[in-house]
Amino acid sequence: MSARLTLLSMLSLIAIGVPAQRARSQQVVLASSGTTELDSATQAALTRDVGQAKSRGLPVEPLLAKVREGQIKRARPERIRSAVAALMIRLDSARAALGMASSKTELVARAEGIGAGADGAALRAVRVVSGARDVAAPLGALAQLVATGVPTRRAAQMIVDLIRRDISPSQVLAFGVAVETDVGAGVPATESALFRMRQIEANLSLGDKVTTAAPPGTVFQNGPGVNGGTPRRRP
Repeated sequence: MSARLTLLSMLSLIAIGVPAQRARSQQVVLASSGTTELDSATQAALTRDVGQAKSRGLPVEPLLAKVREGQIKRARPERIRSAVAALMIRLDSARAALGMASSKTELVARAEGIGAGADGAALRAVRVVSGARDVAAPLGALAQLVATGVPTRRAAQMIVDLIRRDISPSQVLAFGVAVETDVGAGVPATESALFRMRQIEANLSLGDKVTTAAPPGTVFQNGPGVNGGTPRRRP
């Protein structure tokens, strides 16, 4: 599962909430046909882990999503618990950096940024330039860029530039999604990111609505940055 899909699945769980019965008990019972079935010992251990996270004020929805992801991938139970423990550490680190007033989506996005390899300086740069604005979308896009192979410092600078240009959160996320999709189509990550940034800058200079212009999933006939790049869809 890609970094983007993992992040979006977690954000979706937070947005819609988990079922009331699960929220009350925090019992980890997610096994279904075709997935890893949790043995009783692992299930009890994960339930304790989730309970501890809740008692510390951490969001539990992303932890449940991580369990489900591991089951779908048919990971061994011990690896699932290890992944949950690692995510708890990242969520703790994210809250320490963002503060107790940070939202669940901000914590998840920052935790994913840490997991993708973004360093503290990059994450702080996005937080500082955002001011009082929610940083979930910028941090999510940063995680996507870093996960696709854009160097952390360059990725952070791109996100900071978008925030300074007052690009909307949905457009910042669309930028990250477009780059990740380009990379999946075979375009080098940094070339795609630079190409998409130039498109945004060109649109802003013309007073147009910000867009990534070329539809996600395009590849580039001359390569991004060669005479502006000529987008074309992969056959």
